[in-house]
Amino acid sequence: MGVVASRAALIAGIVVLVVIVAGIAVYFASKPEEKPAAPTEQPTEQPTTTPTEEKPAEEQPVQAAKPQLPPEVKVIEVSKAVIAVAPKDVAVEDIVNAIDTKGKKLIIVRYEVDEENTKPVEESVGFSDINPAFYRNTTIDALIIAARKETNPEIREMLYEAVYKLSNYEVPILWLGQYMLVRSQWSWVHGRYYHPTLAERYDLLWEDPAAPVKNLEFGGYKNDPSTYVIATIGWPDTFDPAADYETFGWAIFHNIGDTLVTYWKDDTKEVIPDLAVAWVHDKEGTTWYFVIRGGVKAYDPWHNKVYDISAVDVLFTIWRVARLGLDPSWMVTEFIDVNNSKVLTEEEFDQILAQGGLYADYKGQTIEPKSLKELLEFFGYDGETAGVVMLKLYMPYSPILSILSDPFLIVIPMKYLFDNVDELKGKYEEALEASQYGKNPAAWANYIGTGEQEPTHLYLHKYPIGTGPYYVAEYKEDSYIVLKYNPYYWNKSLWYMEPYGKDGVPSHQTVIYLIANDHVTRLQIYKAGQADTAVVPLDRLDEVRDYKLQDNPQFKIEVETGGLEPAIVYIVLNANKEPFNNRLVRQALMYAIPFDQIKEVVYSGFLERLYGVIPAGFPGHNDDIVIKYTFDLDKAMELIQKSGIDPTKYNIEIWYNEGNAQREQIATLLQQTWGQLGFKVGVKALNWPTLLSKTEKGDFDVYIIGWAPDYLDPDNYAGPLFYGGTRFSFLEVVVPEQG
Repeated sequence: MGVVASRAALIAGIVVLVVIVAGIAVYFASKPEEKPAAPTEQPTEQPTTTPTEEKPAEEQPVQAAKPQLPPEVKVIEVSKAVIAVAPKDVAVEDIVNAIDTKGKKLIIVRYEVDEENTKPVEESVGFSDINPAFYRNTTIDALIIAARKETNPEIREMLYEAVYKLSNYEVPILWLGQYMLVRSQWSWVHGRYYHPTLAERYDLLWEDPAAPVKNLEFGGYKNDPSTYVIATIGWPDTFDPAADYETFGWAIFHNIGDTLVTYWKDDTKEVIPDLAVAWVHDKEGTTWYFVIRGGVKAYDPWHNKVYDISAVDVLFTIWRVARLGLDPSWMVTEFIDVNNSKVLTEEEFDQILAQGGLYADYKGQTIEPKSLKELLEFFGYDGETAGVVMLKLYMPYSPILSILSDPFLIVIPMKYLFDNVDELKGKYEEALEASQYGKNPAAWANYIGTGEQEPTHLYLHKYPIGTGPYYVAEYKEDSYIVLKYNPYYWNKSLWYMEPYGKDGVPSHQTVIYLIANDHVTRLQIYKAGQADTAVVPLDRLDEVRDYKLQDNPQFKIEVETGGLEPAIVYIVLNANKEPFNNRLVRQALMYAIPFDQIKEVVYSGFLERLYGVIPAGFPGHNDDIVIKYTFDLDKAMELIQKSGIDPTKYNIEIWYNEGNAQREQIATLLQQTWGQLGFKVGVKALNWPTLLSKTEKGDFDVYIIGWAPDYLDPDNYAGPLFYGGTRFSFLEVVVPEQG
């Protein structure tokens, strides 16, 4: 692709879903360790046994090339193209001459595996280095990386169709369904909205002044019009944004912190300034500059102290995510070269702008600013600034701004960690000087380590800090979390405008998460008016729909329903262990899922069938090219017999997160149907952090989980849920001219 195509893709920005509506973020627990789990299928794509194929050759999604090409060349036919995936040493001309495209476009993906930098499956971390099923397949990995790098939207869509088709055929993950809109709240709550990647900001919601006042059972707290109470399940994996990869934690971070850019409420089309007040990129889209907002302070509630935020803190935050290498780190390490990124002064940046060749895209317009003043005027900003961050990307990647809006990248003041972590105390100025004040961030590696035992992670795990509208005031694990409004919030001018606030104080001064994993208890709290909204099992919706408050019947519980969300639910098999390393066994289990019963009984009809890794509404989703698995125990038993395994020799334990009634019911149904195939099946509930910790290490048989997108692009499904971690020293996409 040339420069024009790359830049066009960047300006086009994020793929917008066709069919997005609302849902409850904390309900659809998403990114498990994201991450959202030792050997699996090898690049040969053969199961451990060599069964007879259960489908005719012409129905195979991956076909060996004609005899004149080596068997490593795999051919996948999709709706408008035939895709050949081949090692680098296979000539393009040979592939062209050997393949009958049937009049469709030919797309060739050529690769060379980087064996030295490909982490062994057994050493990988689910949702970080490898998909949660610990499944590796070189052909699939080459397709995913090729699609990630491709800037031509038509070619990219065909590559993702191939990924979708293979995810349907190989099924290391058993795809269940795509959620539909379901959420509820008392009628005194106003202003609710839904964004597919960001939770609601609670200072943008308000309540009827006549809303009732209900005592809570701890700390003297009340649910009143100035307090927003959420009755929910689970517990955040950690309070360290660099490590947390699940929806509960991200909802909190979105309310206690700020990222470089963000979305206003439910808008998915364009990011808006947050801590970055303006930005530009080069023509290739591999170098980005962000001008940082001045006057921003982070509030440390644990020591009642504030910290000024600068460009150094922004780069340090992003760099630290990559350095720790924990669950969400892949969204930085795959795209941003943190050690070649740096901090600039405004004067240095002004000189760079004067040379030309940098572009700003905002609100449908594009300019080539020649000065910082011109750039700031374009974004409509006239306040103070706090330096500039230059981020160096490995490749053009159109969803990069959407990634930078994700709550795991809320800015953490560097000095906060150096003030409070024992190993770093007294070394802040030294670390600043060593990094040349952000021009050499690699120097921070002498102070910040890696992994789950890293001291700054252990500290932030307990003591979160942020710049956002709220701060964590107190919490008791598995019981409650209390947020209070941040008096140092940089944008509290919003709270001078009704209905968001009055006199600089938000309408919701306090937010409380009440943890009630038992749904009976949770619904009692909800119906008593002690919570404004709650996680309601779908099969209990009728219990709360239009339920009137007993002592004030003017108020009732409203239930909202609608179309498809981008969140999905699925069943993860450990493809690194028997019998799940056998594709025919996996397909058999897919045929042994009573989906219609799950849809109607478990989800009350609010679930649509999903046959592969990419949900409806995203490029690549195409149900016309995949197997439509139905509930068919005879077919499942036939595949088990062909697989060569004896199911009676296997004990399978299915896990789900404690308190999730839907997943508990699914696990029980699977226990019954898979048991009819001869397997010995058990069911077990684990608390959320334990489930994430065990599964990311590959310590599981089967578990049920969900996924809500980090950003709106098919790569955010194909990457974390299907990529096997193969690294490539060479990879290219070739589209030959065809006569």
